[in-house]
Amino acid sequence: MYCSHCGYKLDASKVESKKSSFDLTKEIEIDENAEIQYVCPRCGHMIHENLNHPEYRELAQASHAQVQIGSNSFAGGMCLNSLGVILAIISLIFFLLSNKPLAGFVTNCGEFYVAVALLVVAVILLAFGIWKTVVGLKTKLHYSKLLKDINNNTFVQ
Repeated sequence: MYCSHCGYKLDASKVESKKSSFDLTKEIEIDENAEIQYVCPRCGHMIHENLNHPEYRELAQASHAQVQIGSNSFAGGMCLNSLGVILAIISLIFFLLSNKPLAGFVTNCGEFYVAVALLVVAVILLAFGIWKTVVGLKTKLHYSKLLKDINNNTFVQ
């Protein structure tokens, strides 16, 4: 189920497996056809089935916003990846500069320390960059598919 206000995807089976909504209202009799509503953990609006036309429009707008957020995350991740690659190349250059003609590779010179420091920063940037790229691409593809379903009138809450 999706929140029509913010586009948050709520997995009702996981919510119901923790504690059933029917158990919360033991003193009130509920038939099996009763509509169960959930509260969105992100924005606090009610999530329910059988959306009407304005709620479909609101869900489409929220999906467009999520696609934009995914695109921004993907772009930020690619930026971090390119900075990480550039710093790794500079680290390689400094590592090669630590090769002295008479002594070979020296590990107690400034060039080696700079190479190690740049390599650590490059690995951190690459790790965060890959994570943001994957999360952004996944978000973008998921909500693009949701928008396609809404536009083709094949979306069912």
